[in-house]
Amino acid sequence: MLERDENPAVDAPIPGQSLTAPLGDRPWQRPARFSTPDEALSYYVERITVPRNANQMFDVLEMGIPIATLVDIMQTGGVMEGLHSLDVGVIISPALTEAIEGMAKAAEIDYTVIGKDPKDLRPDDSEISLAMRSLAKEKVEESGVMEDIVQEEPQEQPKGLMARRVTDGN
Repeated sequence: MLERDENPAVDAPIPGQSLTAPLGDRPWQRPARFSTPDEALSYYVERITVPRNANQMFDVLEMGIPIATLVDIMQTGGVMEGLHSLDVGVIISPALTEAIEGMAKAAEIDYTVIGKDPKDLRPDDSEISLAMRSLAKEKVEESGVMEDIVQEEPQEQPKGLMARRVTDGN
């Protein structure tokens, strides 16, 4: 049997628990510390230009974490801490990305601005189908024989209780 320490679901908050805290008890329920994008951006720039923080940031960038991901983490954390609102965080994200990118260039650090999702690199079914048809056309033009290369794909018959029945005669 799992012990309490081994089961993470036991320590998770119950649904609706956030509604039991007194209003204003959470940082995001109070007015933000910085209400304008200029104030919030200057706060972040002051923090990332401190040598110790800059070195930690460069270490993270050298590990392959994209700048966009780092900026998202920073501004989301700022919202959770009550530093600024979500919209201010979204507004300052491009400027903060450029500031970090400039610092990385000046420090001659290899960095990635936006990460590539492996799902984006893999072709989808329609791209594969188009490529296969293109290859088939090239082969037909080379050999002149179309029957061996291009095969008509069978159409999927509708399934289910309410599907319309298709007969071969109609």
